[in-house]
Formats: sequence, structure tokens, C-alpha cells
Amino acid sequence: MTSLPPPERAPARRSTAHRWLLVIPFVWQVALVPVVNDVRATPLEIPFPMFWQMLGIVATSVVIAAVVRLDRAAGVDEEERRFEAATETTAGEPA
Repeated sequence: MTSLPPPERAPARRSTAHRWLLVIPFVWQVALVPVVNDVRATPLEIPFPMFWQMLGIVATSVVIAAVVRLDRAAGVDEEERRFEAATETTAGEPA
């Protein structure tokens, strides 16, 4: 009877807790709408809810950029490369 080779040891998983930052845009755009709807200020001569949405776009971009940088620092790029190499198919082969 042949024995199976020992399984490959998975590399140590780095922390990805920083991805919780991605909750900020959701809270900004959805959870705070009731608060923002009652504001009567008109910065730049536009209604405050519209101004709030535009600020949300900028804030979301900043948060996503921060998460990408933190992912790179945590070594997620290398993990993605290993995954792509392990699941790569050649042209013409069914996936």
C-alpha cells in the first residue's frame, strides 16, 4: 500500500483585519441618510444630501486606496499570484 505525500504546508496567513475599513463607505452612504436628509445647509449652492454623496465618493476612494496599500503590505499580492498559478488553465482547455 502506498502512502500519500504529506500535504503542503500553507503559508502563514497575514492579518486582513484592515478590510473592515470597507464598512465605512457603506455606513456613509446608507446608514447616515436619515441624518443627512434633514440638514438644510447648501454648501456650494447645492442641496446638502447631494454634497454628502459627492463627499462619499471621495471618502470611498480614499478608503479603498488605503485597503489596497494595506493589502500589499500584508502580502496579499503574493497570495494572489500563487492562487492564479495554481488555477491557471492553458488556452483551449475547459475551465
